[in-house]
Amino acid sequence: MAVSSGLNQLASSLVEAAAAIGPGPVAVALSGGPDSAVAAWACVEARPASSVRAIHVDHGWEASPQLRKAAHAVADQLDLPLQVVPVSIPRGASPEGTARVARLGALAAAAGEARVVTGHHADDSAETALLNLFRGAGLTGLAGIPEERGRFVRPLLAFRSAELRELADALGLPFMDDPANYDVSLRRNLIRHRVLPELTELLGNGLVGNLNRASAHLAAADDYLEQLTPSLVIREDEGAWLVPIAPLVTAPEVLAARLARAVLRKVNPPYPGTSREVAAVLDVARRSAVRADLSSGWVAEQEGAYVAIYRPIADAPPAPLQLPIPGSITFGPHMLSAKLAADGRRGHLSYDHAKLSVPGDLVVRAALPGDRIDIPGGSKAVADALGEAAVPRRKRPAWPVVESRARIAWVPGVRVATWVRQHSAHDIWVELERRTA
Repeated sequence: MAVSSGLNQLASSLVEAAAAIGPGPVAVALSGGPDSAVAAWACVEARPASSVRAIHVDHGWEASPQLRKAAHAVADQLDLPLQVVPVSIPRGASPEGTARVARLGALAAAAGEARVVTGHHADDSAETALLNLFRGAGLTGLAGIPEERGRFVRPLLAFRSAELRELADALGLPFMDDPANYDVSLRRNLIRHRVLPELTELLGNGLVGNLNRASAHLAAADDYLEQLTPSLVIREDEGAWLVPIAPLVTAPEVLAARLARAVLRKVNPPYPGTSREVAAVLDVARRSAVRADLSSGWVAEQEGAYVAIYRPIADAPPAPLQLPIPGSITFGPHMLSAKLAADGRRGHLSYDHAKLSVPGDLVVRAALPGDRIDIPGGSKAVADALGEAAVPRRKRPAWPVVESRARIAWVPGVRVATWVRQHSAHDIWVELERRTA
């Protein structure tokens, strides 16, 4: 596709940048705006036609029908297959942030094995650096937008917004400007349309380039610190994220903060948490606090050798269930089973054969405040027994107990009541087992 002589070099550079992505399929995030339209054009020019497709994320906003129409028009002109993916934007403290999380997730899911190409440019990266500076971000935030992160690739970061728009006009691409990009009540738009232009007028046209050069230096330092950061095994357990305490308390402060951000990024991808949340996680790890509130209802809490980050259970525990003998049931994340046994090993219950009602003698329900279980010489609060057995606090509200004849016979994984361990020659044994469902 021909362009004016003044834009030939720009077009060639863009095609080279798209070719440098490497082999394999790509999916262009086609918003309907000028930047993503140029990114799509460059990919079509640089790559085999069969390896390029486009994805449009429909946010369901007021201008979404017009943007979807523009995306279709660009894709049709470039002879690109286009997939439209609707998303629902959840309520959140930051409409920009929640929309971005939803968009990235939708793009990654729709792209499959393909790499996702976005139209982010030099002005976007400078705006991001300023935005993060004003909110007190660290190295990672001040490093601007990376050229590549995971499967997302941004080949246009060396180019300015104005020149990309000029090329889009010259190519006759039927793009549309998103009206939401002009709403200065949103902080990024305020920086784009007021702060950055005024700073450029005061400091000169080289400001964006200087900001991105500074971001590149900071990105190099950030990469170096990443190499120094200890490896960290973060695991998920029933909706909680567990991070070992040891590296959080032994690493230097700057590296410990990076470790805390790594787990916070798991909690609320792709965001690495605020400085307050990082400090809260480290306080819990260092035993300065037993528990700390994070954003969006998450909490950080000591859990043995780990810091657990989870949302406290808000739903009602499962309803009581009968445990047949023999048989098994699923109670929340627990699978409980019962069967007749030949002897009285640990964990077996003793029953008077004449009084045993098979199969409906055992009832499983959630532990309640005030529950007690018989122990030698008296009884013990079930809550205390759970604590002594190191059952995590987050799991206790829905932890099962097994009743027999309206008395607690067994707290799975914790202890068996003494009254069902008393055995005579005429009794039978019932073997109980708990596994994670």
